[in-house]
Amino acid sequence: MMIDRRAILTLGALAACSTWVGGLGRAALAQTKTAVRIGTSSVGSIYYVIAVGLTKLLQDHAGISATAEPVGGSVANVFALQADKVDLAVTNAIAAAEGYTGAGRFKKPVDVRLLAVGQRSYRQFIVRVGSGIEKPADLKGKTIIGKRPALPEIEKLTLALLKAAGVDPSSVRIVATTETNEAVDALRAGTADAVVMPGGANASYIKQLARDGRIKFLDIPDDMAKAMLGPGPQSIGLAKLPAGMYDGLDKPVNVFDIPTYLVADARLPDDVGYNVVKSIFDHVEQFHSFHSAAKEWTLEGAVDDPKVPFHEGAVRYFKEKKVWTAEHDKQQAALLKRS
Repeated sequence: MMIDRRAILTLGALAACSTWVGGLGRAALAQTKTAVRIGTSSVGSIYYVIAVGLTKLLQDHAGISATAEPVGGSVANVFALQADKVDLAVTNAIAAAEGYTGAGRFKKPVDVRLLAVGQRSYRQFIVRVGSGIEKPADLKGKTIIGKRPALPEIEKLTLALLKAAGVDPSSVRIVATTETNEAVDALRAGTADAVVMPGGANASYIKQLARDGRIKFLDIPDDMAKAMLGPGPQSIGLAKLPAGMYDGLDKPVNVFDIPTYLVADARLPDDVGYNVVKSIFDHVEQFHSFHSAAKEWTLEGAVDDPKVPFHEGAVRYFKEKKVWTAEHDKQQAALLKRS
């Protein structure tokens, strides 16, 4: 007999409701043993470390047994959510928005809901020292790691830069990799001249490459960077890495940033969604201790510029904390139309 996992979660929430005695209902729910699976990226990645930290918060403060499951990149995690292989997922805004609207690699919409907006993840153009690349036009005739199946925005940004720089893509060797370590190794071995590198601020692997004098950041002029994004609303934006963040970075450079999302299936019981968000932001100092990138998760930032609708459990929590406004109500209503 097949049993729907979400039915089990719902029954768990109903069981908690049946224990309601006076004002103890919420405490009883917190003590209910509910199991959730959190989809995330490869072991050792920032997303993985954050997901593992979240499992501890849920166990310690909500009585929820959780496991971090390294599914793959952001797109893979939204697919895993759709296939009921995970209940929550740490992903990026692009994958969540494309999944919700059935765009990109998604053939049909995914009923994804946002629990919180987290840190920004960057897509940065890095070139190998000695490659002869000083400006975007110098990419002609070079080898660039500019594709990753799990992160389709990398190829989009690669092609957008070549177009903005007036470089024919056929004159560039665009190589695909599946993991960041492959790109790092290629830069060290000299088999790649440039990489569109994902990662957060002060990423350890970029710091080491910079410290070793292997890389520098490609300086993309402001007008060219804006042209790469194109018109209209975006799930990806522009940011600047400040001078001094890495060895040899002597002036700010343009990079592309994507918000990290913690998402859930729309059918996740409201009380479970509520307790997930509550576990993070009622204990945010503990959450910040898990990774430097987790320090970018704040109560106010958690509701910033959503691209998919929020889960009802999260809405309840944010309203209690007075960070949910009438403008958020308008955004939520518009997003629920799945435009």
